[in-house]
Amino acid sequence: MKRFQKMQFIVFVLIILFAACKKNNTAADQTTETPVSTTPPTTSNPIAVTPSYEIGTGSGNLTIDGKSLDLTKIKLIKVKAGTYKTITVLNIAGTVDQPVLIKNNGQVNISESLITDNISNLQITGDYTAGITYGFSFTNIGYRAISLHGKMSGLTLKNMSFKNVNDYTISGDSGNDNNLKYAGTAATRTEGFKILNCLFDNAGAITFGGNLNKDSGEDSGFFKDVEIAYNTFQNTNVGSLCSFTNVQDYNIHHNVVNNVNPSNNNHNGIFSMQGNGKFHDNKCTNYQGNSIRMWLYSRGSTPATNEIYNNICFNTRKYGGFELQAFDRNMYPGKTTFANAKVYNNTVGQMNTSKDWEGQVLDLYNTGGTLEFYNNLGFNLFSSTKTVTNMINNMSDTKIIKEENNKYTTQSSAISDLTGFVSLLTGIGASLSL
Repeated sequence: MKRFQKMQFIVFVLIILFAACKKNNTAADQTTETPVSTTPPTTSNPIAVTPSYEIGTGSGNLTIDGKSLDLTKIKLIKVKAGTYKTITVLNIAGTVDQPVLIKNNGQVNISESLITDNISNLQITGDYTAGITYGFSFTNIGYRAISLHGKMSGLTLKNMSFKNVNDYTISGDSGNDNNLKYAGTAATRTEGFKILNCLFDNAGAITFGGNLNKDSGEDSGFFKDVEIAYNTFQNTNVGSLCSFTNVQDYNIHHNVVNNVNPSNNNHNGIFSMQGNGKFHDNKCTNYQGNSIRMWLYSRGSTPATNEIYNNICFNTRKYGGFELQAFDRNMYPGKTTFANAKVYNNTVGQMNTSKDWEGQVLDLYNTGGTLEFYNNLGFNLFSSTKTVTNMINNMSDTKIIKEENNKYTTQSSAISDLTGFVSLLTGIGASLSL
């Protein structure tokens, strides 16, 4: 009996050992089929997505009204690609640090007009979609392309194209006038207006009126800190392409102008600015008019210094490179005073080919202030006296306090070619590359 019990115990132990061995083999087989990785799993952070409103159907008339959108946190508005008759933008107020952005989502075409009213710290820019340079395009516009009404401080218009615009391309209230009366506060002037990276091809003028006149006591349509930069203007006969008639601290730079005013014989300024500011790093070729008519005055009691530098001007039918002039009507007691001017390091050639006016670097009228004129390079200029002397057509009693290192020579001695206009004289002329 004891022997039988002993045999049962041995069998029981063998059964247990066999079961344990089978279980281990099964686990080993499972490990072979599905190996366990010893490398920590990789994780990728989700791509940051800027919250936005996506609006528009791609056609018809689109209204973007800030009263119907919560713009406290969402600052980006994307317009669906397509062709719209009109886009109207109303009641949008961003901040200087956090402007509201309206951008293209694909190519956005506008066949009639873009209108704004009561907006501030807003950027309308056609740079959202890769591969599209001008995401907002205006073509064959029968009247005005962009009309800006009411409040519009902190507005930027960027990466837009305008082709075949019959009237003003960009204008303010009443077309040529801005009705805002200046009362000495930021709220009663327009600040920080910018037009950047745009193409104007056979398009009408950018024009903002306004008036500062001591005789009538008017001070209206006042702009401060205007920037017009990195734009191309071409193939138009409109006359003055960009005009602000009451402006402080403008900055016009890195614009390219070509083939303008082939038959327009007005006394044009491609840029026509009244107030104070800077005009630099611009290239103007094959045109009629002064590249800028700079009519000078300063806000407040301290004279500002207007500057014209590092510009290329070549081949005009009429007039010289630049104009400086001031008017008694703008000397408003308690509001304004005269301004000084500096004109330096410009390259100017082949002026006034019609030979019915002086074709010099500078047309100088009375300014009430002083002038510094230096490091300018000229070639193929025209003088009614047959002799070019200091490259200034001087019709004034303006005091020239610095006049040095200016050079008049032949084209072949002045520049490398008629594309880059690289100066061959160290330190004289423009060093612009556009």
